[in-house]
Amino acid sequence: MAGKGPADKKGWTGLKRAGQVLIPSLFVIPTLFLFVYLLFETAKISREKIRQQFAVDSAAFIQMGDYTNFFNRTAYVNGAFPYRIFKEAFECPSKGPGIDHVYKYTNKEEYECLYDMMYDNGAIPKYDGDEPRRVDPKPLDSEPEWSIGYKDTLRPGINSLQPGDTLDERLILITHPQGQYIYIFWNEASGFVYKFYAQVYTLLGSVQESQYTVFKRLTERFNFFRKSYYLNASPAECVENPAACGEQGLTEGHNNFASKRISKSHGNFAMHFIQKIKFFCKRPYTHPILGQQYQMVETPDIDMPSPGLFQIASVKKDILRDLGRGVEIFQGWNSGNNYFNVDFDGGCGGRCSQVVCRETGRPCVHARVTTQCPASDNNCVWPNPTPKYQTRLYP
Repeated sequence: MAGKGPADKKGWTGLKRAGQVLIPSLFVIPTLFLFVYLLFETAKISREKIRQQFAVDSAAFIQMGDYTNFFNRTAYVNGAFPYRIFKEAFECPSKGPGIDHVYKYTNKEEYECLYDMMYDNGAIPKYDGDEPRRVDPKPLDSEPEWSIGYKDTLRPGINSLQPGDTLDERLILITHPQGQYIYIFWNEASGFVYKFYAQVYTLLGSVQESQYTVFKRLTERFNFFRKSYYLNASPAECVENPAACGEQGLTEGHNNFASKRISKSHGNFAMHFIQKIKFFCKRPYTHPILGQQYQMVETPDIDMPSPGLFQIASVKKDILRDLGRGVEIFQGWNSGNNYFNVDFDGGCGGRCSQVVCRETGRPCVHARVTTQCPASDNNCVWPNPTPKYQTRLYP
């Protein structure tokens, strides 16, 4: 039997070497393709999740901005605006004869300033660090909390008003002792003090009502959240039904936007009014024997047009505290089909339940958004109205 020659051995060796490469390749190359597909599908899901997260973060921040703006604007109407207006209009640079809005006592050689009279009566608010006889109000920008309030001796409870509380329906603008012992006359009391006071608070009430109307429109259906989410994520469900876009993000979870609506009808926001004003003052008359004399005049109750003359707007402390802790958003999204036919949206048939959020029943993204102010209880609307609410976003 003839033996194998050198050529045969060389050919056999070549085949063995080719087999060492070819046979493993039959397993490795398909595995590489599977790995490439896996990377592609993973990247596709990750990209969609990032897009969804960005969309929810933007929508939540924009929507909470409506709350922040409303609280800050209400704080201005409650405190800074009336304080500055009446400080500039009623304050006296000094107490003495010939100074505007300074009145002499009838029973002593002393003088009283209109600004002090109005504050003592609880008619106007004042910053507790206010500097007497300084006509221009002290800037409060650097103060962490603006402690502006009314003197509550004659108006108990005014500095702790909450929705559901009521003010005394009558305000005594100038009290009986002031009308009796201070030379403040009818023309000044009726033509300036009462008229200016009513005009200012009528304007403030109109401003606050307009702010509330706008805020209610923006939060009734949470349109900014829905539109922002639609524009940034554009999921199929939003394209099919734009009016319900982002519904899970607004309603799912314990502390959601839908449960934190603020409105008069929900009883967590109120505007407080007075119904009547009266005041006392002096009116000069000529006595046939004694000459010019002064008679104290008491006005009847002056009825304010419905719903009354605005004084303060308040928001429930509980909801302000909750909004300071944060609104939770859980927005579900669909990952769609993939090469491996794994149903992530349905939890992989129970094999990957950690992918599915309990709140939405499908994959979701989460955000927590707050509106916070310097007060420990997050109430900077009333009392101590401080327009320093800020919107903050957390993971």
